[in-house]
Amino acid sequence: MRGTTGGRELLQAHVRTLMHGQLITVGPETPLLDVARELAAHGIGAVPVVDRHQRLLGLVSTSDLVALLQAGEGLERKAARDAMLAEPPSIDEFATAEEAIDVLRNALIRHLPVTREGRLVGLVTASDLIRHLLKHYPAPEVA
Repeated sequence: MRGTTGGRELLQAHVRTLMHGQLITVGPETPLLDVARELAAHGIGAVPVVDRHQRLLGLVSTSDLVALLQAGEGLERKAARDAMLAEPPSIDEFATAEEAIDVLRNALIRHLPVTREGRLVGLVTASDLIRHLLKHYPAPEVA
């Protein structure tokens, strides 16, 4: 895809056009049980942890919660700050899809916070990028 003109154009799209702007966020003191409930209720894989000014502090994923449970630690008496990946990789809203793919690949993550002047404005996932890149390919014909 890197060699095709259409593919190049798709890779140059701004992340802001691909991201989820309607976010579920939590504060660092949010109980982990509440974080788990939010993830389950909305069918999402991660939730950004932000301060009162919407500055990104961390990210709690379903994998983080499963790791705690697997280690024999309960979610009770723990807060988002206890499980979050602090200072996760993030990307500016005007970065390209190609740059987002590079960050996701290099950081081995699936959820990438999108920021504007240091404040969280969205989240882009590997699935969002795949859906975007599939626009280059024709839909299969239905018989």
